[in-house]
Amino acid sequence: MPVLYSLQFMMKMTIFPSVLMIAIFLMTLLGGNQPKNWVGNPGSDLLWIKFIAGPGDASAMLNPLVFRYAIGGLGSVITYSMMVGLVLCVLIGLNATKIITEKRLEFYREAQSNANTTAYYVAATVTTTIEQGFSAFVGSVLAYLILNPSASFVVYLWNFFMLSWLSVSWALLLSIIVPPKSVSTVVSFFMAFFGLLFCGQVRLLIKLAGCDVQTKETYLLYYHFHFQTQPGHFKALYSNPTLAVFAGIVSPLRFFVEGIGVSEARCLPQQSGYTVADEAFNYPEYEQSYPYAFDRTFMARTDAGTAIVQSCSGWFWWVPASLVVGITIRIAGAVAIHLSDRPKQGKKTIRTEIVDDFNKCRSGEKSIFQSFILIGILGFLVFSGFFALSCWLILRENPEEFSRFVMAATE
Repeated sequence: MPVLYSLQFMMKMTIFPSVLMIAIFLMTLLGGNQPKNWVGNPGSDLLWIKFIAGPGDASAMLNPLVFRYAIGGLGSVITYSMMVGLVLCVLIGLNATKIITEKRLEFYREAQSNANTTAYYVAATVTTTIEQGFSAFVGSVLAYLILNPSASFVVYLWNFFMLSWLSVSWALLLSIIVPPKSVSTVVSFFMAFFGLLFCGQVRLLIKLAGCDVQTKETYLLYYHFHFQTQPGHFKALYSNPTLAVFAGIVSPLRFFVEGIGVSEARCLPQQSGYTVADEAFNYPEYEQSYPYAFDRTFMARTDAGTAIVQSCSGWFWWVPASLVVGITIRIAGAVAIHLSDRPKQGKKTIRTEIVDDFNKCRSGEKSIFQSFILIGILGFLVFSGFFALSCWLILRENPEEFSRFVMAATE
């Protein structure tokens, strides 16, 4: 029997990483960025443009052609990050719910025996984070080896791990507040719907890579139409603080897509349309003619001074925000596990608990420092503090670089 249980445990622990690796392998092999995606020839004779357009119109017409190779290559990178990120967050989210759903009866039994509910939740959180984090690490190694990208391995390691961090946070919270029979459906829908709808939606970048723009009017038509039809596109996220906070909290892909996209864009050479050198002191004068303001679809708007400086070391402005958002959601889960299914845990309802606690504190039977009300107030304050910190980290700017490189492009 011990041997049988050991075999069952090993199979259970290896099935999910195997499925995840197969999914990443196939998606990276079939949909990953290839060297041909960066190849593009705008043509050797563009002299005719000056005879039909003025300087301003010629600049708008030439940008999509001259920088076509960079636009197309980066478009395929972001498309890949959206696809593989969606598969990752759904699979990791579904697997992370098992520690709550499969052991719900054991949890009720231990809670009725006055076991520490908070300790149980912390143990479940730490265990699941380590398990899914390891799976994400293996996935990042596999994706990096197959893609052979320009950015460093640390970029993919951090992005994959932080994606699992956010996915696990929401999976634990949803598995607590959603009925067991509906957990899989709700988690899959949540990850896919909010993940894709508020991840930045870079359709403009992809469309420009595949079209031949012949006039300024056609270029502006594509720019306007594809921006206005995306509720969670980067321009809206960086111009609407409320939407930015909402997307940063509910969308597991919000930072994943932008983190990989900006890191790969930073690795492009100078004069590719996306990067400049540190000594480019005359750059702001020509800022409007540099296509990053449009074709990057407003990524890294609050840290553009760093994002446009050529480097292959990656872009990690988003890491603190992602980390604190995950902690905030986990705190919400800790509160939810104390409030949900209290009768099944052998506890009084919230209303009865508050009334009894108040009467005992008033009569002196219980110290105020041991009261349920005080613990609830402290929990609310801790959650509010981390929520406020999450909002600040999502909205924070680099004031000096922001005013230098971004203000003119976002007006």
